[in-house]
Amino acid sequence: MFSWPVPCDHWLWRRAHSSLVNFGSSRCFLSQRKTTSFPLAGPHAGKAAIPRLPLLPIPSITGDSNPHLVIQEVNSTQTNEQHQLPPPSKRGPIPISKTPRGQAASRVRPTNLPSVEATERKQHEADVDDYIRSQIHIMKGGTPCDPAPPPFQLAEYGEGSVYTLVLLRHGESEWNSQNRYTGWCDVNLTKRGEMEARAAGRLLYENKIEIDHAFTSALKRASFTTNMALNMARQHWVPVTKTWRLNERHYGALQGFNKDSAFKELGIDQELVMEMRRSYDTRPPRMEDDHPYWHGSDRRYNKLTPEQLEKSRSESLKDTMHRIRPFFESVIVPSLRAGNKCLVVSHANTIRTLIKYIDNISNTDIKGMSIPTGIPLLYRLDKDLRPLDPNYELDFRYMVEPKGFTWATSRAHGFHGVYLGDVERLQDIQRKRDATNRDWQRIILRNLAKALDEEDPDANGVYETRQLWWQIHNKMIKPEFANMVLLVKMKEKLESMLISRKQQYMTSQGYENIVQKIHLSSEGELVEPFEDLTEKRNREERQRRWYENLTMDLEEDCLIK
Repeated sequence: MFSWPVPCDHWLWRRAHSSLVNFGSSRCFLSQRKTTSFPLAGPHAGKAAIPRLPLLPIPSITGDSNPHLVIQEVNSTQTNEQHQLPPPSKRGPIPISKTPRGQAASRVRPTNLPSVEATERKQHEADVDDYIRSQIHIMKGGTPCDPAPPPFQLAEYGEGSVYTLVLLRHGESEWNSQNRYTGWCDVNLTKRGEMEARAAGRLLYENKIEIDHAFTSALKRASFTTNMALNMARQHWVPVTKTWRLNERHYGALQGFNKDSAFKELGIDQELVMEMRRSYDTRPPRMEDDHPYWHGSDRRYNKLTPEQLEKSRSESLKDTMHRIRPFFESVIVPSLRAGNKCLVVSHANTIRTLIKYIDNISNTDIKGMSIPTGIPLLYRLDKDLRPLDPNYELDFRYMVEPKGFTWATSRAHGFHGVYLGDVERLQDIQRKRDATNRDWQRIILRNLAKALDEEDPDANGVYETRQLWWQIHNKMIKPEFANMVLLVKMKEKLESMLISRKQQYMTSQGYENIVQKIHLSSEGELVEPFEDLTEKRNREERQRRWYENLTMDLEEDCLIK
């Protein structure tokens, strides 16, 4: 009967080698045995015998003995070189940096890698962006458990290629109708103000302006306007962020007084009061704790620091800018960059401040800007949050349909916003604004004549024409008075009297008649027509001017390069 021997196969060699490597100082070897042969039986009888291979060591794992293996423990100090393994290396593995290739690589220094400071700064900016995105996500109703949306990127063209910001002044309040200084006093809207708030929402809806995030002040006239406008625009679900930083400018001790008679009741010069209202850096009188409208005990302002509370006693337009700007840069701008179309419902001086910041309008030009109640003001901003020109860039560069009306008088000062409203109402607001400015200029002319009366009480209301001209000339040296229409016309009138008529003197009544005549003749001169951006009759002309400006820009770039 045929019986096949059990030789040591190739897998046994590999297993034995791995065992020897991992076994340590004490190793097992097969005892020396001679190679033997087994004769073949059965049908293979008479053929060459299969030699029996020497068996290699296998560590005994289970303790079972193999009939072909004799395992013997041998100490590593045996002198038999045939079975002795080389001693383990005392040096250990060679570090990569010590190898020739590693040393050569260490001598090559990369030149385009950023510094540690730049890398850390970039990582810090990325962390700040992630934090801001998460905060905006929470403001819009998310929770920390919800994943924040990915970073927003502008498209190449179309509505998604620009940021959208809408500014809206609240509807008419009770003290607006009574011509009183309101400031931080919390008054209600009138019935007309409620209609204006709803009309603003209707304009947003008709012009297909979608809002993703709304901001408003802590005063109820702005808060109510926000709710009414969003409800009428069918966007009542939009999250609203309220903050005291969007409050109206604080008028100090003037709050609660009538604008026409406050200077008499407080004993302040009328020209100074008008300058407080319209100028950029002139503060009204400070509000004390005993003022009936002192807000220090109001719970909504409990979190203000003592320094912030002290600054809120009286504010100029410049102080209002310092209060609003941190909130705009840290909250509103990140919300815009997250892809949200933002609505800011606030007050006249607050919106004037934002317009000055966005359009970079000068301190002198911002005096002549008035903000109408209840008419949305639309801004389109580029990737750097710079305002786009609605006459050129929107139509021909970004392929965005222009909307609303441009205000020609304000555009002369660098204004890029567009009003969504009726032309008749905008022109009416423009006339009221111009009337206020002319009243201020008329007060200035009267005060110049009073100054001459105080210098010479014995003149009995008779002025030298040359002295009047010189007073107006000195006043117009200051930049804020240089372009006032009534001052310019009065100066020209006095020059003609001196040169043509040789009139050396004039009475106070004659001077007052000239002031009144100039005031009435200037009515309506500042009211320039509004341009409707939705009409296409001047599209060809705008396109021609756009290509001319583009050609000039390309030529300038070529010359610079």
